[in-house]
Amino acid sequence: MLKFFNRLEKTRNFFILIFAVIMVVSLVFWNRSSTNTTTGSNLARSTETVASVSGEKITVGELVQQKESYSRFSQGRSFPAKMMLDGLIGSRISRVEAERLGLTASDAEVAAAIREQNKSEDGKPFDQERYELNVREQFGSIAAYEQRIRDDVSSRKLDAFITSGVTVSEEDVLSDFQRKNTKFDLSYVAVSSNELSKTIVPTDAELREYFDKNKASYYIGVPQKKIKYLFVNTVKIGEKLQISDADLRAEYDKLPADKRTAGTLGQEIVLRIPKPEFDSQVQGKAAQIVEQLRTKNGGVITEAEFANAAKGQSENPATAPLGGKLRGPVREDPSKPEDPYQRLFKMKPGEITEPILYQNRYFILRRGEDVPKPFEDAKKELDVSLRNRRAYAAAAELAQKVADSLKQTKDIQKTAAEFAPLANMKPAEMIKETGYVKPGDNIPDIGTSPQFEEGVAPLEAVNDVGEKTPIQNGFAIPMLADRKEPRDAEFDEVKAQIIDVVKLDKARVQVEEIAKQIAAGTASADALAAAATAKGMKAKDQKAFVLGTPLGEGSSASTSEALEDAIYGMKAGDVTKTPIKLGDNWVIVGVTKREDANTADFAKQRSSLFEQMLSRKRAAVFSDYLAATKKRFEDAGYIKIYKEALDKVDAPEPGAPGAPGSELNF
Repeated sequence: MLKFFNRLEKTRNFFILIFAVIMVVSLVFWNRSSTNTTTGSNLARSTETVASVSGEKITVGELVQQKESYSRFSQGRSFPAKMMLDGLIGSRISRVEAERLGLTASDAEVAAAIREQNKSEDGKPFDQERYELNVREQFGSIAAYEQRIRDDVSSRKLDAFITSGVTVSEEDVLSDFQRKNTKFDLSYVAVSSNELSKTIVPTDAELREYFDKNKASYYIGVPQKKIKYLFVNTVKIGEKLQISDADLRAEYDKLPADKRTAGTLGQEIVLRIPKPEFDSQVQGKAAQIVEQLRTKNGGVITEAEFANAAKGQSENPATAPLGGKLRGPVREDPSKPEDPYQRLFKMKPGEITEPILYQNRYFILRRGEDVPKPFEDAKKELDVSLRNRRAYAAAAELAQKVADSLKQTKDIQKTAAEFAPLANMKPAEMIKETGYVKPGDNIPDIGTSPQFEEGVAPLEAVNDVGEKTPIQNGFAIPMLADRKEPRDAEFDEVKAQIIDVVKLDKARVQVEEIAKQIAAGTASADALAAAATAKGMKAKDQKAFVLGTPLGEGSSASTSEALEDAIYGMKAGDVTKTPIKLGDNWVIVGVTKREDANTADFAKQRSSLFEQMLSRKRAAVFSDYLAATKKRFEDAGYIKIYKEALDKVDAPEPGAPGAPGSELNF
């Protein structure tokens, strides 16, 4: 072989070069692969110090394991390392304080707690081998797990010691019961910039002045196109379709088990944030509740275990006495991604969420069992779903025929007349026309549609016809009617845009003053609607309102301590004399009916109410104690955080998107 290469010196050099490149590339990729698979596990075993509390170290490995644990219980959701570190620092503060006061849990107490948490439901004796196997799988080492249990028991002993002097009086409990169970029928006006802007009518002079000052902002830098298009309405086609019970039954039978449900049952623990400055304390308390619950049964929480925690700590008066049980099943609604209850559908029965911040409250949710939905109850939804799918397919097929015809005839009227009967429409309903539009414009009946923009982009000459294009409620077959080149906009063609901007600008200036005028002009709750109407606003009603629930509708619904104090202090007929700031709104509230809490119900629940209030008060005292201790430790320099080590935990792994050196270019 060597003689062969000697005879072919150039070929030899070429082969050697190729071989060397292959070896280098192989080593590089082997090293990258090895790094990717080991980086995460190396960090999880790292003993590097990321923080210390009065000499008690927190390692990078412990922080990584905490992150991974939260991620597992949250369907892969990632949490910032700093957030996880705050919880571990709180745990170390409890450890240090428990040791200072001689309250560290003994070995016997730790063993008893472990046996209690790992108690077999069928009464079988404690299985040491199985226990050790499970602990190593979930926590990495037995020592780490048992230290966690020791910290938990020590923290409870510290809690009991610090709060041993906390008491509640009969008067306090009764007052709290009355406050949380008194019901109000309310009339209210929420004055917001968006709502107020709808009542404002700017003059042409104001609009022209704004346009002249901001003319450069309205320069049209791309060509504008006027589009005529034929519209094939999916809904109209769906109206003609015949769907039989047999079709619906077949659809029902094809549904997976998790889709044959009327919803899922759930439980909640709700912690209110009384003031913004208490956010971190409330979040810490919520995280502690989650941590305590998840140490049991491998993170699967029974209804009874969650109920015990909810009764003692939840601050929702409607569900806390029921063990946090939600009223009726929660229905899945993809249109409400911000709704915390929708998280239940990403969980398994018995799992709980991490603390979820929503409308000035922290929610901890537990998923229960699904509620089955029989065929008869599902028929209506199945009909809508099947009809929509079949209508879409039929509309797509018809739209293709319309497009083919229009490309041949270039006659939009003739094509509409030919296909209108098949589309279940009149020719005039099919023919639509836009103004002069450019990419990003909001087009009537279409909206801001990248698909429509893509469909009209190739149209350059008048009467060019595009392909069938999906739009809102159906398909469009576009044809270019006219075109304008880039230029300065004329006032009339941007007037509609300017109206919205000027209205909102004026509303932002006027919103608080308008709210004050409505409040000042209202003598009673019954007169609130008329006072609102006089200012172009609308009063709304909310029946059976109880303190602690949000006032309003949709995502703007909220509450505050100031609002609740004002409502509770009013009798029927009263109205707030000054507006109350609630989120982005100013609110004026009147009480049309007040139903005070039933004292007979108080007598029935007296013992549990005492227990709940005492538990809440103790939790608040202990939380304040930990916050004060943390502040004292920080001021004294007892808490040290090593930013370089902390940054490693959140850094993307080598080879992951966004990681340095994640791409190799040859």
